[in-house]
Amino acid sequence: MRIISLNTYAVALLVPVLFAPLCAADADAATDRLAQMEARLIAMEARLAEAEQETKEVKTLAATGGNVPSSSILGRGAAFDIMANSAWRKLRWTQPEQWETVRPGVSEETVIDALGRPPRSVKSLKPRVDKVFYYETSIRDKSNSLRGQISFYKGQVKTIQKPNFQQ
Repeated sequence: MRIISLNTYAVALLVPVLFAPLCAADADAATDRLAQMEARLIAMEARLAEAEQETKEVKTLAATGGNVPSSSILGRGAAFDIMANSAWRKLRWTQPEQWETVRPGVSEETVIDALGRPPRSVKSLKPRVDKVFYYETSIRDKSNSLRGQISFYKGQVKTIQKPNFQQ
C-alpha cells in the first residue's frame, strides 16, 4: 500500500482542525482551575491575617498584664482569665455539683449534657471498656491539675473517677 503525498497533506491539515477544540477545552478548564486556586489562596491569606491579629492581641495581653481596651476581640474578662491561667475554671465539669448526675449505668449523652464534651476521649483496647472520657485541666502538669475519668461500656458509664475538688 502506497501513501500518496496528497493524502498525507490532507491528513496533516485535518489533524489540527479536529483536535483544536479539545485543546481549547483543556485550556479553559486549566484557566478555571487556576482561578479557583487563586480564590482559595486569597481566602487562606485572609484567615492567616486574622489569626496573626489574634496572636498579636494575646501577646499584647501577656505583655501589658491585661490593660487592653474592652474593644479587643478577647475582652477584659478573657484577658484576666488568660493572665491568671484559669480560663478552665468556668467549665461545667470543674463544678462538683455537675458530677452528681454521673453514675454507673447513665448514658454517654447524659454525661455530655452534665459535664460538657471531654477535653480528651480515647477508644479503649480493654475488653470491658469501649471508650474513656478524660476531664483534665492540664495533661502536662500532673501535680497542679484537676482531673477526672469516666469509662464506658456499650454506651453506658461503667466506672467513674471524680476530680479531687479539695485541692
